[in-house]
Amino acid sequence: MPNLKLHLIITSLFLLITACSSGSQKIDNTPSEQVITVEGQAAIKNGTKLLARKMAIRDAIRQASLQNNSQISSHTVIRQNSILLDAVTLRTTALINNTQVIDEWVEAGIYHVRAIVHLTSGEMCTPQYRKRIAATAFPMVNPSHVSMLETEDLTPGIPREIANILTESGAYLGSNQTRVSLYADPNLAPQMLDRHPYDIANNMTLAKKKHVQFILSGVIRDLESSSAQYNRGSGAIAWLQSFNRYYFLDRSITIDVYVHDGYSGALLFQHRYKDQASGNILIPEQVMVGSRQFRDTDTGNKITKIINMASYDIQKSLNCYPFYTRILDIKDNQVFIDAGAQERINIGDQLVVYSNLGTLHKLDSEQEVLGHHKKPTGVLTITEVTPLFAVGQLEAPPHMLGIKVGDWVKSW
Repeated sequence: MPNLKLHLIITSLFLLITACSSGSQKIDNTPSEQVITVEGQAAIKNGTKLLARKMAIRDAIRQASLQNNSQISSHTVIRQNSILLDAVTLRTTALINNTQVIDEWVEAGIYHVRAIVHLTSGEMCTPQYRKRIAATAFPMVNPSHVSMLETEDLTPGIPREIANILTESGAYLGSNQTRVSLYADPNLAPQMLDRHPYDIANNMTLAKKKHVQFILSGVIRDLESSSAQYNRGSGAIAWLQSFNRYYFLDRSITIDVYVHDGYSGALLFQHRYKDQASGNILIPEQVMVGSRQFRDTDTGNKITKIINMASYDIQKSLNCYPFYTRILDIKDNQVFIDAGAQERINIGDQLVVYSNLGTLHKLDSEQEVLGHHKKPTGVLTITEVTPLFAVGQLEAPPHMLGIKVGDWVKSW
Protein backbone atom coordinates (compact mmCIF):
# COMPACT_ATOMS: atom_id res chain seq x y z
CA MET A 1 0.00 0.00 0.00
CA PRO A 2 2.74 2.54 0.84
CA ASN A 3 4.41 1.68 -2.46
CA LEU A 4 1.14 2.40 -4.30
CA LYS A 5 0.82 5.81 -2.61
CA LEU A 6 4.43 6.64 -3.42
CA HIS A 7 3.85 5.63 -7.04
CA LEU A 8 0.78 7.87 -7.28
CA ILE A 9 2.68 10.83 -5.80
CA ILE A 10 5.59 10.43 -8.23
CA THR A 11 3.18 10.09 -11.19
CA SER A 12 1.29 13.24 -10.15
CA LEU A 13 4.51 15.24 -9.81
CA PHE A 14 5.69 14.07 -13.25
CA LEU A 15 2.40 15.10 -14.88
CA LEU A 16 2.52 18.47 -13.10
CA ILE A 17 6.09 19.17 -14.25
CA THR A 18 5.23 18.11 -17.80
CA ALA A 19 2.17 20.38 -17.91
CA CYS A 20 4.14 23.33 -16.56
CA SER A 21 6.99 22.86 -19.01
CA SER A 22 4.64 22.47 -21.99
CA GLY A 23 2.67 25.51 -20.91
CA SER A 24 5.79 27.63 -20.73
CA GLN A 25 6.87 26.75 -24.28
CA LYS A 26 6.54 29.55 -26.83
CA ILE A 27 5.80 29.11 -30.49
CA ASP A 28 8.70 30.40 -32.57
CA ASN A 29 7.51 31.63 -35.96
CA THR A 30 10.80 33.20 -36.93
CA PRO A 31 12.30 31.83 -40.15
CA SER A 32 14.82 29.05 -39.58
CA GLU A 33 18.24 29.18 -41.22
CA GLN A 34 20.35 26.37 -42.62
CA VAL A 35 24.07 26.79 -43.35
CA ILE A 36 25.50 24.64 -46.15
CA THR A 37 29.04 24.42 -47.53
CA VAL A 38 29.09 23.59 -51.24
CA GLU A 39 31.32 23.80 -54.30
CA GLY A 40 30.48 25.33 -57.66
CA GLN A 41 32.29 25.45 -60.95
CA ALA A 42 32.14 27.09 -64.37
CA ALA A 43 34.22 27.03 -67.53
CA ILE A 44 36.45 30.02 -68.34
CA LYS A 45 35.68 31.28 -71.86
CA ASN A 46 37.60 33.95 -73.74
CA GLY A 47 39.71 34.64 -70.67
CA THR A 48 36.76 36.09 -68.69
CA LYS A 49 37.65 34.84 -65.22
CA LEU A 50 35.28 37.24 -63.45
CA LEU A 51 32.34 35.87 -65.44
CA ALA A 52 33.42 32.30 -64.71
CA ARG A 53 33.69 33.16 -61.01
CA LYS A 54 30.19 34.65 -61.06
CA MET A 55 28.81 31.56 -62.79
CA ALA A 56 30.64 29.27 -60.34
CA ILE A 57 29.10 31.10 -57.38
CA ARG A 58 25.69 30.80 -59.04
CA ASP A 59 26.31 27.06 -59.47
CA ALA A 60 27.22 26.77 -55.77
CA ILE A 61 24.03 28.58 -54.77
CA ARG A 62 22.01 26.27 -57.00
CA GLN A 63 23.65 23.21 -55.43
CA ALA A 64 22.87 24.54 -51.95
CA SER A 65 19.24 25.36 -52.75
CA LEU A 66 18.68 21.82 -54.03
CA GLN A 67 19.46 20.49 -50.57
CA ASN A 68 16.49 22.28 -49.03
CA ASN A 69 12.80 22.49 -50.06
CA SER A 70 13.32 21.02 -53.53
CA GLN A 71 10.69 19.16 -55.53
CA ILE A 72 11.34 17.00 -58.59
CA SER A 73 8.61 15.97 -61.05
CA SER A 74 8.90 14.01 -64.29
CA HIS A 75 6.68 13.59 -67.34
CA THR A 76 7.22 10.86 -69.92
CA VAL A 77 5.22 10.26 -73.11
CA ILE A 78 5.61 6.89 -74.88
CA ARG A 79 4.09 6.05 -78.25
CA GLN A 80 4.67 2.84 -80.20
CA ASN A 81 7.39 1.74 -77.79
CA SER A 82 9.31 5.00 -78.37
CA ILE A 83 9.86 7.82 -75.90
CA LEU A 84 8.48 11.02 -77.43
CA LEU A 85 8.96 13.23 -74.38
CA ASP A 86 11.02 12.75 -71.25
CA ALA A 87 11.00 15.93 -69.16
CA VAL A 88 12.22 16.48 -65.61
CA THR A 89 11.29 19.64 -63.70
CA LEU A 90 13.05 20.70 -60.52
CA ARG A 91 11.73 23.46 -58.26
CA THR A 92 13.27 24.83 -55.11
CA THR A 93 11.63 27.20 -52.61
CA ALA A 94 14.69 27.91 -50.50
CA LEU A 95 15.65 31.57 -50.12
CA ILE A 96 19.29 32.61 -50.15
CA ASN A 97 20.05 34.80 -47.16
CA ASN A 98 23.82 35.17 -47.59
CA THR A 99 26.71 33.62 -49.53
CA GLN A 100 30.39 33.72 -48.50
CA VAL A 101 33.19 32.41 -50.72
CA ILE A 102 35.83 30.73 -48.55
CA ASP A 103 38.07 29.28 -51.27
CA GLU A 104 38.51 29.56 -55.03
CA TRP A 105 40.93 28.15 -57.59
CA VAL A 106 41.38 27.50 -61.32
CA GLU A 107 42.12 24.04 -62.67
CA ALA A 108 42.16 22.90 -66.32
CA GLY A 109 40.23 25.94 -67.52
CA ILE A 110 37.54 25.49 -64.85
CA TYR A 111 36.90 28.08 -62.11
CA HIS A 112 36.08 26.44 -58.78
CA VAL A 113 34.63 28.06 -55.67
CA ARG A 114 33.85 26.72 -52.23
CA ALA A 115 31.17 28.77 -50.51
CA ILE A 116 29.12 28.89 -47.33
CA VAL A 117 25.47 29.47 -48.27
CA HIS A 118 22.87 30.55 -45.72
CA LEU A 119 19.37 29.30 -46.61
CA THR A 120 16.29 30.65 -44.88
CA SER A 121 12.74 29.32 -44.73
CA GLY A 122 11.28 32.84 -44.86
CA GLU A 123 8.66 33.76 -47.44
CA MET A 124 10.24 36.87 -48.93
CA CYS A 125 13.66 37.95 -50.18
CA THR A 126 15.32 41.23 -49.28
CA PRO A 127 16.56 42.45 -52.68
CA GLN A 128 19.85 44.31 -53.01
CA TYR A 129 18.67 46.55 -55.85
CA ARG A 130 15.46 48.49 -56.44
CA LYS A 131 13.57 47.39 -59.56
CA ARG A 132 11.56 49.80 -61.71
CA ILE A 133 7.87 49.00 -62.28
CA ALA A 134 5.34 50.89 -64.42
CA ALA A 135 1.68 50.83 -63.36
CA THR A 136 -0.83 50.77 -66.23
CA ALA A 137 -4.61 51.21 -66.09
CA PHE A 138 -6.98 48.51 -64.85
CA PRO A 139 -9.88 48.73 -67.37
CA MET A 140 -13.35 47.52 -66.42
CA VAL A 141 -14.76 44.49 -68.20
CA ASN A 142 -18.29 45.80 -67.54
CA PRO A 143 -18.31 49.61 -67.12
CA SER A 144 -22.06 49.46 -66.46
CA HIS A 145 -21.33 47.90 -63.05
CA VAL A 146 -20.39 51.37 -61.79
CA SER A 147 -23.05 54.05 -61.44
CA MET A 148 -22.70 57.40 -63.19
CA LEU A 149 -22.79 58.93 -59.71
CA GLU A 150 -19.67 57.03 -58.61
CA THR A 151 -15.96 57.81 -58.79
CA GLU A 152 -14.02 57.42 -62.03
CA ASP A 153 -10.73 56.84 -60.19
CA LEU A 154 -10.94 53.03 -59.94
CA THR A 155 -9.25 52.30 -63.29
CA PRO A 156 -6.17 54.49 -62.63
CA GLY A 157 -6.37 54.52 -58.82
CA ILE A 158 -6.05 50.79 -58.03
CA PRO A 159 -2.75 50.28 -59.96
CA ARG A 160 -1.49 53.66 -58.74
CA GLU A 161 -1.91 52.61 -55.10
CA ILE A 162 -0.32 49.19 -55.67
CA ALA A 163 2.71 50.91 -57.23
CA ASN A 164 2.86 53.38 -54.32
CA ILE A 165 2.94 50.54 -51.77
CA LEU A 166 5.64 48.72 -53.74
CA THR A 167 7.71 51.92 -53.85
CA GLU A 168 7.26 52.50 -50.11
CA SER A 169 8.58 48.99 -49.47
CA GLY A 170 11.99 50.16 -50.67
CA ALA A 171 12.35 47.32 -53.18
CA TYR A 172 10.79 49.05 -56.22
CA LEU A 173 10.67 52.35 -58.07
CA GLY A 174 7.12 52.99 -59.28
CA SER A 175 6.21 54.85 -62.47
CA ASN A 176 2.62 56.06 -63.00
CA GLN A 177 1.54 55.14 -66.53
CA THR A 178 -2.15 54.70 -65.72
CA ARG A 179 -3.23 56.60 -68.82
CA VAL A 180 -2.08 53.54 -70.78
CA SER A 181 -4.12 50.33 -71.02
CA LEU A 182 -2.48 47.19 -72.43
CA TYR A 183 -5.73 45.42 -73.28
CA ALA A 184 -7.95 46.31 -76.24
CA ASP A 185 -10.48 43.78 -74.92
CA PRO A 186 -10.26 43.58 -71.09
CA ASN A 187 -12.41 40.44 -71.09
CA LEU A 188 -9.55 38.49 -72.74
CA ALA A 189 -6.77 39.81 -70.47
CA PRO A 190 -3.94 39.01 -70.01
CA GLN A 191 -4.04 38.12 -73.71
CA MET A 192 -3.05 41.02 -75.98
CA LEU A 193 -4.90 41.21 -79.26
CA ASP A 194 -3.83 41.93 -82.83
CA ARG A 195 -0.33 40.51 -82.62
CA HIS A 196 1.53 37.39 -83.63
CA PRO A 197 2.60 35.27 -80.63
CA TYR A 198 6.22 36.26 -81.27
CA ASP A 199 5.72 39.95 -82.01
CA ILE A 200 7.25 42.57 -79.77
CA ALA A 201 4.52 42.95 -77.14
CA ASN A 202 2.98 46.24 -76.01
CA ASN A 203 4.38 45.71 -72.53
CA MET A 204 7.93 45.32 -73.89
CA THR A 205 7.59 48.46 -75.99
CA LEU A 206 6.31 50.41 -73.00
CA ALA A 207 9.02 49.00 -70.73
CA LYS A 208 11.79 50.02 -73.11
CA LYS A 209 10.30 53.48 -73.64
CA LYS A 210 9.81 54.16 -69.93
CA HIS A 211 13.04 52.42 -68.79
CA VAL A 212 11.33 49.96 -66.44
CA GLN A 213 11.85 46.27 -65.69
CA PHE A 214 8.27 45.28 -64.83
CA ILE A 215 4.84 46.24 -66.16
CA LEU A 216 1.92 46.13 -63.71
CA SER A 217 -1.48 45.65 -65.34
CA GLY A 218 -4.87 44.21 -64.52
CA VAL A 219 -8.61 44.32 -65.11
CA ILE A 220 -11.65 44.97 -62.93
CA ARG A 221 -13.76 41.94 -63.84
CA ASP A 222 -16.74 42.44 -61.57
CA LEU A 223 -18.26 45.23 -59.48
CA GLU A 224 -21.88 44.24 -59.98
CA SER A 225 -24.39 45.04 -57.27
CA SER A 226 -27.19 42.60 -56.47
CA SER A 227 -30.33 43.12 -58.52
CA ALA A 228 -32.78 45.59 -57.05
CA GLN A 229 -36.41 44.76 -56.50
CA TYR A 230 -38.60 46.19 -59.24
CA ASN A 231 -40.08 49.50 -58.09
CA ARG A 232 -43.57 50.20 -59.34
CA GLY A 233 -44.79 53.64 -60.14
CA SER A 234 -43.01 56.82 -61.09
CA GLY A 235 -41.98 60.09 -59.57
CA ALA A 236 -39.57 61.09 -56.83
CA ILE A 237 -40.42 58.23 -54.44
CA ALA A 238 -39.81 55.52 -57.03
CA TRP A 239 -36.55 57.22 -58.06
CA LEU A 240 -35.35 57.36 -54.44
CA GLN A 241 -36.17 53.67 -53.96
CA SER A 242 -34.10 52.79 -57.03
CA PHE A 243 -31.24 55.01 -55.86
CA ASN A 244 -31.14 53.34 -52.42
CA ARG A 245 -29.96 50.07 -53.96
CA TYR A 246 -26.43 51.53 -54.16
CA TYR A 247 -26.42 51.98 -50.38
CA PHE A 248 -28.09 48.91 -48.94
CA LEU A 249 -27.37 46.00 -51.30
CA ASP A 250 -24.45 43.67 -51.93
CA ARG A 251 -21.68 44.09 -54.51
CA SER A 252 -19.36 41.44 -55.91
CA ILE A 253 -15.72 42.46 -56.35
CA THR A 254 -13.32 40.62 -58.68
CA ILE A 255 -9.98 42.14 -59.71
CA ASP A 256 -7.23 40.43 -61.74
CA VAL A 257 -3.63 41.60 -61.26
CA TYR A 258 -0.73 40.83 -63.63
CA VAL A 259 2.98 41.65 -63.75
CA HIS A 260 4.96 41.18 -66.99
CA ASP A 261 8.71 41.14 -67.49
CA GLY A 262 9.41 44.16 -69.68
CA TYR A 263 12.59 42.58 -71.08
CA SER A 264 11.10 39.31 -72.33
CA GLY A 265 7.34 39.95 -72.27
CA ALA A 266 6.82 36.94 -70.00
CA LEU A 267 3.89 36.91 -67.58
CA LEU A 268 5.56 36.61 -64.17
CA PHE A 269 2.59 37.16 -61.84
CA GLN A 270 -1.13 36.51 -62.21
CA HIS A 271 -3.68 36.45 -59.40
CA ARG A 272 -7.43 36.92 -59.05
CA TYR A 273 -8.80 38.63 -55.94
CA LYS A 274 -12.45 38.31 -54.96
CA ASP A 275 -14.53 39.82 -52.17
CA GLN A 276 -18.06 40.92 -51.33
CA ALA A 277 -19.19 44.36 -50.18
CA SER A 278 -22.49 45.09 -48.47
CA GLY A 279 -24.25 48.11 -47.05
CA ASN A 280 -22.69 51.36 -48.25
CA ILE A 281 -21.47 50.09 -51.62
CA LEU A 282 -21.56 53.42 -53.49
CA ILE A 283 -18.22 55.22 -53.91
CA PRO A 284 -19.16 58.89 -54.30
CA GLU A 285 -18.00 61.00 -57.20
CA GLN A 286 -14.63 62.79 -56.84
CA VAL A 287 -13.47 60.32 -54.16
CA MET A 288 -9.92 59.09 -54.86
CA VAL A 289 -8.68 55.55 -54.32
CA GLY A 290 -6.48 55.48 -51.21
CA SER A 291 -8.28 58.33 -49.43
CA ARG A 292 -10.05 58.07 -46.09
CA GLN A 293 -13.39 58.77 -47.81
CA PHE A 294 -12.70 55.84 -50.13
CA ARG A 295 -12.00 53.46 -47.25
CA ASP A 296 -15.14 54.64 -45.40
CA THR A 297 -17.31 52.98 -48.05
CA ASP A 298 -17.62 49.22 -47.82
CA THR A 299 -16.65 48.76 -51.46
CA GLY A 300 -13.60 51.01 -50.99
CA ASN A 301 -12.65 49.17 -47.80
CA LYS A 302 -12.71 45.79 -49.54
CA ILE A 303 -10.80 47.11 -52.57
CA THR A 304 -8.17 48.59 -50.21
CA LYS A 305 -7.68 45.13 -48.70
CA ILE A 306 -7.24 43.69 -52.20
CA ILE A 307 -4.67 46.41 -53.01
CA ASN A 308 -2.69 45.50 -49.87
CA MET A 309 -2.88 41.76 -50.59
CA ALA A 310 -1.79 42.22 -54.20
CA SER A 311 1.15 44.40 -53.15
CA TYR A 312 2.31 41.76 -50.66
CA ASP A 313 1.87 38.90 -53.14
CA ILE A 314 3.85 40.75 -55.84
CA GLN A 315 6.73 41.33 -53.40
CA LYS A 316 6.66 37.70 -52.30
CA SER A 317 6.72 36.54 -55.92
CA LEU A 318 9.21 39.00 -57.44
CA ASN A 319 11.58 40.17 -54.70
CA CYS A 320 13.87 37.22 -55.49
CA TYR A 321 13.73 37.98 -59.22
CA PRO A 322 17.07 39.28 -60.55
CA PHE A 323 17.61 42.96 -61.24
CA TYR A 324 17.84 43.99 -64.92
CA THR A 325 18.86 47.16 -66.69
CA ARG A 326 20.29 48.18 -70.09
CA ILE A 327 23.54 49.59 -71.44
CA LEU A 328 23.00 53.25 -72.33
CA ASP A 329 26.33 54.06 -73.93
CA ILE A 330 29.86 52.74 -74.50
CA LYS A 331 32.89 55.04 -74.66
CA ASP A 332 36.18 53.25 -75.16
CA ASN A 333 36.22 50.72 -72.31
CA GLN A 334 33.68 52.55 -70.17
CA VAL A 335 30.16 51.14 -70.11
CA PHE A 336 27.25 53.36 -68.99
CA ILE A 337 24.18 51.57 -67.58
CA ASP A 338 20.64 52.82 -67.00
CA ALA A 339 20.74 52.50 -63.21
CA GLY A 340 22.41 54.47 -60.46
CA ALA A 341 22.19 55.45 -56.83
CA GLN A 342 18.39 55.45 -56.82
CA GLU A 343 18.50 51.74 -57.69
CA ARG A 344 21.13 51.24 -54.93
CA ILE A 345 24.00 50.57 -57.34
CA ASN A 346 27.34 50.93 -55.50
CA ILE A 347 30.96 51.26 -56.55
CA GLY A 348 32.52 47.80 -56.70
CA ASP A 349 29.29 46.00 -57.59
CA GLN A 350 29.65 43.36 -60.28
CA LEU A 351 26.85 42.79 -62.80
CA VAL A 352 26.65 40.21 -65.58
CA VAL A 353 26.36 41.57 -69.14
CA TYR A 354 24.27 39.60 -71.65
CA SER A 355 25.15 40.20 -75.29
CA ASN A 356 22.80 39.76 -78.22
CA LEU A 357 23.75 36.80 -80.42
CA GLY A 358 21.19 37.57 -83.07
CA THR A 359 17.68 38.81 -83.71
CA LEU A 360 14.87 36.54 -84.84
CA HIS A 361 12.58 37.78 -87.62
CA LYS A 362 9.26 36.70 -89.00
CA LEU A 363 9.44 34.36 -91.95
CA ASP A 364 10.10 36.39 -95.14
CA SER A 365 10.00 39.62 -93.16
CA GLU A 366 12.32 42.18 -91.63
CA GLN A 367 10.05 42.66 -88.62
CA GLU A 368 11.81 41.93 -85.36
CA VAL A 369 10.10 39.43 -83.07
CA LEU A 370 10.39 38.27 -79.50
CA GLY A 371 13.17 35.74 -79.04
CA HIS A 372 16.47 37.60 -78.85
CA HIS A 373 19.22 35.04 -78.40
CA LYS A 374 21.39 36.31 -75.53
CA LYS A 375 24.15 34.80 -73.45
CA PRO A 376 26.29 35.95 -70.49
CA THR A 377 29.41 37.52 -71.99
CA GLY A 378 31.25 39.40 -69.26
CA VAL A 379 31.15 40.95 -65.81
CA LEU A 380 30.83 44.71 -65.42
CA THR A 381 32.57 46.15 -62.34
CA ILE A 382 31.04 49.48 -61.31
CA THR A 383 33.59 52.29 -60.94
CA GLU A 384 31.38 55.38 -60.77
CA VAL A 385 27.81 56.01 -59.61
CA THR A 386 25.51 58.99 -60.18
CA PRO A 387 21.86 59.31 -59.13
CA LEU A 388 20.53 58.22 -62.55
CA PHE A 389 23.28 56.11 -64.14
CA ALA A 390 26.48 54.24 -63.33
CA VAL A 391 29.75 53.55 -65.15
CA GLY A 392 31.71 50.33 -65.17
CA GLN A 393 34.52 48.43 -66.86
CA LEU A 394 34.71 44.94 -68.35
CA GLU A 395 37.55 42.42 -68.23
CA ALA A 396 38.09 42.92 -71.96
CA PRO A 397 37.16 45.75 -74.36
CA PRO A 398 33.40 45.69 -75.13
CA HIS A 399 33.93 45.28 -78.89
CA MET A 400 35.99 42.13 -78.30
CA LEU A 401 33.16 40.63 -76.25
CA GLY A 402 30.49 41.64 -78.76
CA ILE A 403 28.75 43.93 -76.28
CA LYS A 404 26.63 46.78 -77.69
CA VAL A 405 24.37 49.61 -76.54
CA GLY A 406 20.98 48.18 -75.51
CA ASP A 407 22.36 44.87 -74.20
CA TRP A 408 21.09 43.66 -70.85
CA VAL A 409 22.87 43.92 -67.52
CA LYS A 410 21.74 41.54 -64.79
CA SER A 411 22.42 41.24 -61.07
CA TRP A 412 23.37 37.53 -61.32
